[in-house]
Amino acid sequence: MVLKLKIDSREHSELAEMVIHNCREINVPYEKEWLDIGDYTFGDVCFEAKSAFDFLQSVINKRLWNQLDNMDAKFMNNIVIVYGDFRDAVENYLMYVNNKQNARLLRNKFDGAIGKIILDTDCNIIWVSSAKEAARIISVVCKMQPIDREIHTPSLIRKRIATTDLRIDVLCTIKGISVKKAKLLIERFGSIMEIGEASVEEICELEGFGKVIAKRVIDVLNKEDKMVIT
Repeated sequence: MVLKLKIDSREHSELAEMVIHNCREINVPYEKEWLDIGDYTFGDVCFEAKSAFDFLQSVINKRLWNQLDNMDAKFMNNIVIVYGDFRDAVENYLMYVNNKQNARLLRNKFDGAIGKIILDTDCNIIWVSSAKEAARIISVVCKMQPIDREIHTPSLIRKRIATTDLRIDVLCTIKGISVKKAKLLIERFGSIMEIGEASVEEICELEGFGKVIAKRVIDVLNKEDKMVIT
């Protein structure tokens, strides 16, 4: 079965047209289909693509976070692509809501959402200047995904500053686990052994945990091979 880029059938934007154009140029098979999650999907990769205006609006109405939760629940690789100029987004948003909100406050919300995605989710976020650049990224990722290439795999564990709780220190050696997340794991499961016996779904019930981090925790705690702290 040929892997195809699936484009949400409701997408009639300039970006969608550019994605289709790029796919034709680099021979990436595609088809339009109603997508419940994401704007574009390719195997286990999901893209949520938003203009700067749409991104700002979805941050303010908080719809973005529900979208990211749904993506994380179904796909292993999730990418948020934001394209366009922030100043245009603010101008359009203020016209849209017919309100004289503070532009600096809107910028703080915009930047804060980017920071939250980076720090608190398993999604990658990319901000580019135009729909053309966003389309290029989507089509290139789809072109590369099925290729048999050398894959860079980061080490699973790393050094952390010690706390007063050895259990927290152990969990914090796992890449992606902060002190806050380690405490949530201990509070929920009680011991490192019980965390290792938990399911991905159970860990994902905790705030800030997606499938990627949850699986990494379980893999590290159950791995029989020698683990080296880097």
